[in-house]
Amino acid sequence: MTLVLASASPRRRELLARVVDDFLIVPSRCDEPSDGPPRERVVRAASAKVRDVAERRAGVIVGADTLVIVGEEVLGKPRSRDEARRMLEGLSGREHRVVTGVCVLSTWTGVEIQAVEETAVRFRDLELEEIERYVDTGEADDKAGAYAIQGRAAAFVDRIRGDFHNVMGLPLCRLVLMLREVGVRV
Repeated sequence: MTLVLASASPRRRELLARVVDDFLIVPSRCDEPSDGPPRERVVRAASAKVRDVAERRAGVIVGADTLVIVGEEVLGKPRSRDEARRMLEGLSGREHRVVTGVCVLSTWTGVEIQAVEETAVRFRDLELEEIERYVDTGEADDKAGAYAIQGRAAAFVDRIRGDFHNVMGLPLCRLVLMLREVGVRV
């Protein structure tokens, strides 16, 4: 059975490799939705990714999309250093939610399973100087909420409630259970 990750994300590739020995990477070419409630949005995006890849590749296809929510504001990936800086300033001293939509589709059976995982993360108060140094590392680039919990931003986290791997972009416990539902044992 061919397992396919519908993502070019090195983090998702690394995470999936922790639980599965053999899989293909086929990045999705679809645009991610930017409207609607965050939980619905991430599931729609994950589903769109797997369906796009399913048009080109058969197998069990895994897709995911992650957003960071602080208060009522939804944070995607920063488009600039200034935006990354503003995001981190907004997360400083506050709790935020990391929401990931996951979709697993078996092209052989047509079964599609969707789920949403949510993790609460609280940052300690950050100094402007350390935010600047962090942004200078480039680690904030291409990350929802402008941080990588598995990197230097680990020092920003005061506490976490929920799946740590979800904050990295792929909730492994939830994913393994979803894979079992479509006949993939890991």
